[in-house]
Amino acid sequence: MRLLRLKGFFKGESRFKFFVYLSVILIFFAGTYLFFYRVFSFLRGIEDIGEIISGKIISYSFFVFFFMLLFSNGITSISTFYRSKELDFLFSTPITSMKIFFLKLMDNIFFSSWATMIGALPIILAYLNSYRKPFLIIPVIFPIFFFILIPAFISIIFLLILKRYNPRLTVKKLAFFLFIFSSVVIYLYIRTNPYSFRIPLSYDLNAINRFLDSFRFTNPYFPNEWFYNILLSLVQNNIIDFLRYFSTLVLLSIATFIILYIVSSKWYKISWLSDEIQGSNPFIKTRFFLKSPSHLLNLLTKDIRIFVRSPSQWIQFLIFFILLIFYIASLRRTPLYFKDPFWLTITSLINTAFVSYINATLSLRYVFPALSLETPYFWIYKSSPLKPKTLYNSKIIFHIFLTSLIVILVLSLSNIRLTNNLSITLLTIIIGIVISITIVIINGSFGVFFVEFNETNPAKIASGPGGLLTAIFSLFYIGISLLIFFQPLSKYIRYILQGISLNLFFIIRNSLIIFLFFSLIIDFFFIFYGMKRIKYVGK
Repeated sequence: MRLLRLKGFFKGESRFKFFVYLSVILIFFAGTYLFFYRVFSFLRGIEDIGEIISGKIISYSFFVFFFMLLFSNGITSISTFYRSKELDFLFSTPITSMKIFFLKLMDNIFFSSWATMIGALPIILAYLNSYRKPFLIIPVIFPIFFFILIPAFISIIFLLILKRYNPRLTVKKLAFFLFIFSSVVIYLYIRTNPYSFRIPLSYDLNAINRFLDSFRFTNPYFPNEWFYNILLSLVQNNIIDFLRYFSTLVLLSIATFIILYIVSSKWYKISWLSDEIQGSNPFIKTRFFLKSPSHLLNLLTKDIRIFVRSPSQWIQFLIFFILLIFYIASLRRTPLYFKDPFWLTITSLINTAFVSYINATLSLRYVFPALSLETPYFWIYKSSPLKPKTLYNSKIIFHIFLTSLIVILVLSLSNIRLTNNLSITLLTIIIGIVISITIVIINGSFGVFFVEFNETNPAKIASGPGGLLTAIFSLFYIGISLLIFFQPLSKYIRYILQGISLNLFFIIRNSLIIFLFFSLIIDFFFIFYGMKRIKYVGK
């Protein structure tokens, strides 16, 4: 059935969609690869510590991927294993419940993990090519596969156990337990790492060697460290270490699969039969349209209530909160001894770029699908006196408020820690807020252009061609915005190195004006076409 569906996708008009889909993936893949290839090539030229920093980039990236996979599989698992419309038909056939379970297991892993593969493969290929060994990407495919299976199996084991003892389990409750599990794992990971980036302020070679030895340490208890050691053993032609770490990864995935098999064989069919799907109480009520001075205010109130009640909305913020804990904790363990304006400015801009990237990623997951998730109630909007542009404005305003709070919180905490300079921190907060507003408008407008009312899973909505185009455009905007500040920043650095003290805001004044003007043009363009397009949605 899956193969026939895939075959039908290549027929007729779907061929063009597939071409657009593939083109966007290749553009994203190439851009990610070129960026990380330059980073790894630069680090390769730094003796001793360059290889260590490259390893930490790989290790930390897959540490983040692990939790993204854990939550992504958890979010989609309830709808896949219990709420899918085809389950009623499948359970009415002679097919065994375990065959149905494994069919849904493959669906859940694929839809929750394919985006991670697209993000991980260019990073790995860039690392291998920095050693002039890109062909090693072929044997690396197998470790990636087993790495992906571990968080997928863990999240579904949590689902089955909780569903067995609580038939009315919701995504919100499942996410809470995954959050507790993730917090414990992050705490253990931080506590079991002996290094704290404490650079010795000494010319003593013994102190420097001790620092490098502690920095070179790889945690033996976590899959992301095993994966990095697999890559390192391949580029160093160390077959023994490769087999050791690869077998460890395989054994853990097999162990989690055995537990999953035992739990699913005992409880999946029982939990499906006892599943009590709650009636969908509509969040939109008549009083939102009657006795109200403002339709926009009522829509904002409705969005706030849905955000609180619906895990598909706030679960993305939960993921961000976990990453924020890990990020801030890492900064707190990193004493920064440099006070030169050169490094202060560089680190603050890099931090702003990182926060903007995370913001763009999260916006794709909860701003882009916002209109599509109105599927059960969209007819109420169309039959009411509500103007379509009011609905569009409510989505944009609501998400701008949420993302701006996140940007202010993260940039203020992190940049104060990194720079201890109020002027640079205020500047990066201004840049971050403007980027956040534009990113929300881009995602909200693309969500109108590529609205999908036949899907209720936000992860699947964001995984379509429209989501990929949105991601590419958002990252392109972030890159251009930060490049605008490159020339004045270089000028500022040159003056500082010459001993000339200048006001930072005076140097970047023109660039800031250009950046604001550039962002306003994009904002007005997408707002205009978003409002125009939403009038015809649903017709």
